[in-house]
Amino acid sequence: MREHNRVCDELLKIHPHWDDERLYQTARLIVTGEVIKITIEDYVQHLSQYRLRLTFEPHLTHGTHFQYHNRIHAEFNHLYHWHPLIPDGLEVSNTSYALMDMAFSTAPIFKHGLDNFIHAMVNSRSGALTSRNHAHALYPVLKKVIENGRQLRFQGLNAYRRRFGMQPFTSFLDLAGDPELAADLEHFYGDIDAVEYYVGLVTERPGPSVTPLSMVNMGGPWSVKGLMANPICSPKYWKPSTFGGEEGFQIIKTATLERLFCLNMKTGCQNIAFTVPAGTP
Repeated sequence: MREHNRVCDELLKIHPHWDDERLYQTARLIVTGEVIKITIEDYVQHLSQYRLRLTFEPHLTHGTHFQYHNRIHAEFNHLYHWHPLIPDGLEVSNTSYALMDMAFSTAPIFKHGLDNFIHAMVNSRSGALTSRNHAHALYPVLKKVIENGRQLRFQGLNAYRRRFGMQPFTSFLDLAGDPELAADLEHFYGDIDAVEYYVGLVTERPGPSVTPLSMVNMGGPWSVKGLMANPICSPKYWKPSTFGGEEGFQIIKTATLERLFCLNMKTGCQNIAFTVPAGTP
């Protein structure tokens, strides 16, 4: 909302004759473009740890045969249950909050201010996206996603790996990489092809990405194609006039996570990134 209001102010300087509705709708298109660019170039880039640099350049697909889609498949929804990333708590201005202290409550934000809350988050480590790392308060969520996968009759993780061109796991140890965890999985499933989709995703051995390799190989390309399916990326929309002129177009093209926060915070905005500063405990 802060960014939308800021963009409205910038547009008003360029187009003082525009009414509120036109300012609102044009700013909405610009902010949509900013979100897509930041998601691809900062968020997906960091999570995937791709060695190639991802860029948001819709014009590269213009005039080519490219399959757009904006469907959210159930498997994609399950894949995105990244609750192990949520830490057990957060320290804001020397005050410690447990996870449930912040659930359904904005009180800590109003008490400390949004800037202090943001600084606390960017200087805190997330949890590891792996097995046995769900906070106790989130067990019901974990149980629900496993039950939902069974109700929808998802196939096992190996079936999805084959579908996405990856080699299926040949053993429980090949999947988990840890003998104790592999033994537990074998006890419950008996056959490696029987390991359920979500269970397999979170018990997969750590890979080169922030998420296990199956997650990034299935989720990364799918999410980027979904983002590119937004109408503003099409040839008829991706041009300066859609965004109030070249100035609005440049707001999108220069958007970064750090810039988004720095332009909307009242205090300093150091270390605004997905990477925790070196030396952070």
